[in-house]
Amino acid sequence: MGAGLPAKARLPGALVRFFSIAPVTVAMMRLATSIDRPLMRISGGRLRLSFVIPVLLLECIGARTGTLRRVPLLYVPDGPDGRDCLVVASNAGRSRDPAWALNLRAEPRVTALLGGERVRFRAVELDGEPLAAAWRKASAFYRGYDAYSARAGRRIPVFKLEHMSQ
Repeated sequence: MGAGLPAKARLPGALVRFFSIAPVTVAMMRLATSIDRPLMRISGGRLRLSFVIPVLLLECIGARTGTLRRVPLLYVPDGPDGRDCLVVASNAGRSRDPAWALNLRAEPRVTALLGGERVRFRAVELDGEPLAAAWRKASAFYRGYDAYSARAGRRIPVFKLEHMSQ
C-alpha cells in the first residue's frame, strides 16, 4: 500500500506559503473536497485532484447523525511498513476541530479508500511524545501545518490510523 508514495509533500516553498494564507487555504480546501470526494469515491480512491501529496478518502460515521461521512484528507504514511497513516485535524488553521475528528473520537473504526484499495483502520488520537513525534513528521511532510498551527489558537489533534487486518 505504501509503495510509490512520495517521501514528503514536494510543494515548492513559495506554493506552501501561498496555500498557507487563510483565505487561500479555505478556498482550496473547499474546492479540493468538492472535487475529490466524488472523484475518489467513483474511482475507488485511484483518482484525485492532487497528485503531489497523498490523499485518502476517509469513511467514518457521523458522531451526531450516525450517517456515513466521506472526507478527503492529506495523510502521512507511518509505521514500520508504512501501512499506518497520520492525519492532522488542522481544519485549515480554524479555531475548532474539523467534524471528522469528532467522528473519529466517537467511532474509531473507519475505512479509507487509498490508492484503489479499501482499507480498514482504527483511529487513535495521539498525545504526549507520540503526538510531538507525529507533529514533527507531519510538518516535515507538509510545511503548511506549521502555519495552520500558528493561526488556530488551539492544540491541533493528530490521529494515527492503525491498519487492521481484513
